[in-house]
Amino acid sequence: MTLKKSKTARVAAGLVGFAMAVSAFVPAVASADMASDLQAQINSLLATIASLQAQLSGTTGGSTGYTFNTNLTVGSTGADVKNLQKVLNMSADTKVANSGNGSPGMETSYFGPATKAAVMKFQTKYGITPVAGYVGAITRAKLNSMNTVGTTPVTPGTPTGGSLSVSAGSQPANSLAPTNAARVPFTTVVLTAGSSDVTVNSLTVERTGLAQDAVFSGVVLLKSDGTQIGIAKTLNSNHQAMVGEPWVIKAGTSQTVTVAGNIGTVSSTYAGQVASLSVVAVNTSASVSGSLPITGAMHTANGTLTLGTAPMTSSSYDPGSSQTKEIGTTGYKFAGVRLTAGSAEQVRLWSVRWNQSGSASSNDLANVKVYVDGTAYDTTVSADGKYYSALFSGGILVDKGNSKDIYIQGDIVGTGSAGRTVKFDIYKATDIYVSGVTYGYGITATQSQSGTASDSTSEFTAGTPFFDGSKVTVSAGSVTSIQKATSVAAQNIAVNVPNQVLGGFSTDIKGEALSAQSTVFYFNYSAGVLASSYLLTNVSIVDQNGAVVAGPVDAVNVGGIAQKVTFTDTLTLPLGQQTFTLKGKIPTGVANGTTIVASTTPTSDWTNVTGQTTGNSITSLGSVFSMNTMTVKTAALAVTQSATPAAQTIVAGGQGVTFANFQFDATQSGEDVRFSSLALTTSAYTGLTSCQLYDGSTALNTGSNVVNPSSVTPTFTLDQQLIVSKGTVKTLTLKCNVSSSATGGFTWNITSAQIGAISTTGVTSSSTVTPTGATTSGTAQTVGSSTLVVSLSPSSPSYKLVAAGSSNNVIGVLRFRAANESMTLSKVSLKLTNTASSSASDLVQVSIWDGATQVGTATFTGTSNYATSSALSVVLPKDADKDLEIRAEFAQIGTGLTGVQGDLVAIDFNGSDSTGTQATGANSGSTISATGSSAVSGARLFSSVPTFALDTLSGNGVTDGKLMRFKVTAGSNVGNHGVGINQFKFTMSTTSATVSAVNLYGYTESTYSSGISGFTSGQLATSNVAPGVLGAVTITPSAVVNIPAGSTYYFELRGTVTGSGTAYSVNTILSGDTSYPALAANMGSSASVVSASANLVWSPNATTTSNASHIDWTNGYGVSGLPSSGLSNNRAQ
Repeated sequence: MTLKKSKTARVAAGLVGFAMAVSAFVPAVASADMASDLQAQINSLLATIASLQAQLSGTTGGSTGYTFNTNLTVGSTGADVKNLQKVLNMSADTKVANSGNGSPGMETSYFGPATKAAVMKFQTKYGITPVAGYVGAITRAKLNSMNTVGTTPVTPGTPTGGSLSVSAGSQPANSLAPTNAARVPFTTVVLTAGSSDVTVNSLTVERTGLAQDAVFSGVVLLKSDGTQIGIAKTLNSNHQAMVGEPWVIKAGTSQTVTVAGNIGTVSSTYAGQVASLSVVAVNTSASVSGSLPITGAMHTANGTLTLGTAPMTSSSYDPGSSQTKEIGTTGYKFAGVRLTAGSAEQVRLWSVRWNQSGSASSNDLANVKVYVDGTAYDTTVSADGKYYSALFSGGILVDKGNSKDIYIQGDIVGTGSAGRTVKFDIYKATDIYVSGVTYGYGITATQSQSGTASDSTSEFTAGTPFFDGSKVTVSAGSVTSIQKATSVAAQNIAVNVPNQVLGGFSTDIKGEALSAQSTVFYFNYSAGVLASSYLLTNVSIVDQNGAVVAGPVDAVNVGGIAQKVTFTDTLTLPLGQQTFTLKGKIPTGVANGTTIVASTTPTSDWTNVTGQTTGNSITSLGSVFSMNTMTVKTAALAVTQSATPAAQTIVAGGQGVTFANFQFDATQSGEDVRFSSLALTTSAYTGLTSCQLYDGSTALNTGSNVVNPSSVTPTFTLDQQLIVSKGTVKTLTLKCNVSSSATGGFTWNITSAQIGAISTTGVTSSSTVTPTGATTSGTAQTVGSSTLVVSLSPSSPSYKLVAAGSSNNVIGVLRFRAANESMTLSKVSLKLTNTASSSASDLVQVSIWDGATQVGTATFTGTSNYATSSALSVVLPKDADKDLEIRAEFAQIGTGLTGVQGDLVAIDFNGSDSTGTQATGANSGSTISATGSSAVSGARLFSSVPTFALDTLSGNGVTDGKLMRFKVTAGSNVGNHGVGINQFKFTMSTTSATVSAVNLYGYTESTYSSGISGFTSGQLATSNVAPGVLGAVTITPSAVVNIPAGSTYYFELRGTVTGSGTAYSVNTILSGDTSYPALAANMGSSASVVSASANLVWSPNATTTSNASHIDWTNGYGVSGLPSSGLSNNRAQ
């Protein structure tokens, strides 16, 4: 046998050589006959060569006789499966079984586990990857190639696959092949199809050059756009690999493909070796012309260049575990990974190739896209439907240390996909193409999990697949629930009226819409009512859009008690949640108050329920349930009167005054009711005109139907019939105009006789309804006058200090109360009430505010103490309070300026002006003048004002002598000169301690380290002070402490604290003042203020910094942050 093979090999070699020689030496110019003769001889030789090559490959049994055109996997059935088993059984090492089903001569048409195992042996034998037991395009190509081999002589002639020329493309430059570099380009070839499309199955590539195969971890074939054709292949013992998968080159077109290498770890053994990858054969059924082999770049293996890295982990978008999803699921994230750029260089993500290794076909999926950080990219599906590739044009830049989430998402479709699985893996690390920005080489992704492939979880593995996604099992349509619809509430229904609600049910369907060929429902009246006597008619099923989807049909008697309705219309149950309502007609004779309940048992009462996509039968539909109870009621209407409006005073001349609210109650009615007129009763009618009934804001009697009462029982005729829907209460409001001469009171009601006389009918049945209700009691509406009173609001501010030139200062809040009708305030009269120490010159502008909205202004002109506002339009609610703020902008203080230091400005309501504050009544239209008075606290005007605040000081540790810290901020208003301080007063109380040698220290910053200029180390008093009676301490600075405008100074009171025990404390108070000092004028000298018993003595510095003798000093009354009770700080030991 060995000799025979050797001899055959020599014959084949000789024939190949002869054929090549003949082809090489055909003259360029020859007759047509000579050319055709030579071509015939060449074709004959090629056929002989093919036969000899088949013998060399070990096929001695001739042609298999079978051609495979469809993919096959576990669960497949049919003749193709049986033929597959026959081919597998032709070789002892790929047998399906040795005996029984599947063994030679006992092949079956079912693709089961034994067939899968045999296919995996076949794939291993012929180097087909992945070894998955799935017969896809690559495996079929191998099986079909075996069918072309045989001992039958081949008739010479032109090959049937068309023609294809191969030539060298523009080759990459020689360079380095660094460790773990991916897709390093070696050889480029151009393939050109002739006059018909050509299918190229693969290219045979051979490692050449002075290098070892171990330099390469794999070889790939790439299209010109970077798309990988097929999967990466490893070199065999002949240093060769067949790369690519079947793809088509269109007639008359060319495609450029590149053979690239994935470089393994370049050890010292391989470093410096120079390798190339030569294309030695193009595997196709077409005739191939051109010169082979074609060799491109020769790259030198390099183990020292450090490329960037691309470590991979699972993405948070990955499901993480196996799932079951229904047909119709959309936007499902099947798998996800996270790519991180290492610290060596930025990287670009160019493409990703996912392997769908589940049993689902590409027809079972739709809208499959790859997402990178939420951006969608289209995918290209391989010929066998198993590989989904996405290209990222221009590459996606990933900065060093940053990450990108990559996930694949799609929809589950397909009529036959139920029971199949979807499992997206990344077969090899190089299926994610990443390149470094600095060096430009492809980078092989890495991972650190090294887990074990599992259908139930997602993980990275040490082998293949590189990333193993979790499995999704596709399920057909299913019923989540069929149950009572709570939205179809229990309600009253009428007799002998069509389309009455009999019940409601809801469905929640997953996966696909379902169809029910027939549905049965049962109905039961309340106890004692026989169904046989009162059968339902015209029963329908209505969907939530109001469309009839089944029926109408009539009920049939079941045992005399229940009745059954059978719908033979096919009922469609759409995806998601839907609500259906049963409607029908209750026969005449069913007693008022009778109840009816609908029920069904979907599992037994609903037949032939199938999925509309898959056609699968659905049997798990749910157990029996009853729907909400419906109560048979005759048409009914009850009439009552509301307690509103309450008895009150109304104004003469009022328009559209509300007198009464009448309620029409159809909650106990079985159907909607209607009426068109009614009579009412009033205690008096003189002075009332234009009486109308309103349904909300809609007048029901207009034009000639408007009532001008001429008796105490007027009748109201409505413009059209008023419908009161069953289950509801409608309120009608009676409004009339009151003449300006009207007096006395008016009470409206409706008597029981008037109620019973309202002509009412059922809307659907037209049956006569007699309304019910007792005589009502109305409320008296008595004619009186309206008033407007102004007072001081409780929210009006207390006494305060204000800075010259400041604006939006709230001086007071006035309260307006409109009695008996709402009003629109049109103007307000104001006055200065503290004219002894203020004048109009202190003010620039007064404004009036309704909350945050300015509604008017007022200006005190010349020396006048009175001002009337601009025109206002402020609505004052009836019998309620309305507060308006009075705000002031103050004048500046200084030489040539009008503001006066220390003036107390108070602005009040001017009640002495009888027509100065007025409003217009909303009902009466009358002009109402306000009365009342106010007394605001006022605001005292200074060129600058200080603000005091305690500062942080721990409550423990009084032995350090620090008794209190506080800070003072001078105002920052324009034109001020800061503030001066010339006296502080403190009081101290102690527990088990004594305090001595007290002094105050001042600083210009919050760290209490930079003393105020002019004071030694910040010490204010020349000498320490001993506490006097009740612990009083007065600190008189050795010079005025001047705090510049907008600045904050910090003060610390210190003393010597001696404790008489282990625990003691000191409480210190910085004293405020309880009233403004009694001085000869607004301001005084420092000494005169001290003489007036001031605790704090300060100056607002009217024109410059004040010395102690200037008449520019006051006390601490009203100073912000310093209450009259003082600021307190307690420290303990």
